[in-house]
Amino acid sequence: MVDTICMLPWESFTVTMNNNFRPCCRFQTTEGVLAEDYDEAFKQLRRDMLAGKKDSRCRKCWEEEACGQPSMRTHANEFHGLEFKKEWLTENFRKPVHIELSIDNTCNLQCRMCSSRFSSKLLKRDKWLVENHDHLDFHVAKVEKSRYETLKDMKIDWSELRSVKLLGGEPFLSPNFLDFLYFLDMRTEISKVNLEIVTNCTMKMTEEITEILNQFKYVYLYGSFDGLPEHSMYQRVGSDWYQNFDHFLEYGELLKNRQMSVHQTFTVINVSHIDEALELYKPHTDTVSWSYDDYKFSFLQAPDWFEEWVLSRTNNKKLRGIFKSRKYDHIGWHRTLHTIDTFDRYYNTSLEKANPELHEALRINTKRYVDAHKRPPTRDCYYCDLIDEM
Repeated sequence: MVDTICMLPWESFTVTMNNNFRPCCRFQTTEGVLAEDYDEAFKQLRRDMLAGKKDSRCRKCWEEEACGQPSMRTHANEFHGLEFKKEWLTENFRKPVHIELSIDNTCNLQCRMCSSRFSSKLLKRDKWLVENHDHLDFHVAKVEKSRYETLKDMKIDWSELRSVKLLGGEPFLSPNFLDFLYFLDMRTEISKVNLEIVTNCTMKMTEEITEILNQFKYVYLYGSFDGLPEHSMYQRVGSDWYQNFDHFLEYGELLKNRQMSVHQTFTVINVSHIDEALELYKPHTDTVSWSYDDYKFSFLQAPDWFEEWVLSRTNNKKLRGIFKSRKYDHIGWHRTLHTIDTFDRYYNTSLEKANPELHEALRINTKRYVDAHKRPPTRDCYYCDLIDEM
């Protein structure tokens, strides 16, 4: 039978910003359900996994494994002890061994690929986009109460909890961060719990935070840096790469039992320099990981020339495997180009300064497209207008 089991639907849940529950962060937010419906909603998924069927919602893990890379699934199965539990698995959820949540959306950065759902700092920008560029399809998010408040109201057996992953907003800036850690401390033995934190490294670590973090069994700290310094500061608007990376190194000195990692998000903006970006952080970290944006700045909707140009600059096996699922989306690609230009005007930034090679490649190939583009006789062409604006 094909190995398709992932322990996460049995022993894990991720709380969305709408306070809905899903098996892991790689499931679309729309897949989330109310907490009381979680067990029932994913019974078919568990049945299919036990029957050796692959679920399309797990495609990112299948992509990684197809390239010979470890995936979230393989890591989860090792951590949760699949080999010892497999014969006792049924269609029913057990109890939480791992949970993942964004405590709230309190943040101090305005990352281009992010939204007001995950960053309070983006509320003004997203309102402006809706009012002035509604065709770019941005939305102003209404964020529900803190995920921590949701968990407080639930009757959960925390006795087997062994892993917690905290996302942002920015955890170190959140007014709920310490409260949540103390909440866990009162309900389980945190000395047995691994704590995973994803941070933008803009904040110094206080003594109080350091003290309680060092009570956890192990801290896996992921600093979010997206590529080379200029690319990262361009993509993560408001960040200072040099200061933030100093903070990251300082965290490593303050924490006792820890693994220090850098996680990068690659987009149209920075994927052209993936090799240099991965090498940059290796001497300073225990691990380097990366993922790709499949939303507003996804390179999987790019035209053929973009794939050929990027892959001519890298031999990264994982990236080559991911590009196999690329499908040119004419509308999506030109919307991305227009969004880049609109953001540059809004933030008073310049793609040309941040990534001149990409800027030149876009200029040349967009000109070729414009020259070849046949404008309709009526001149009523939405994408002609986008091209003119760029």
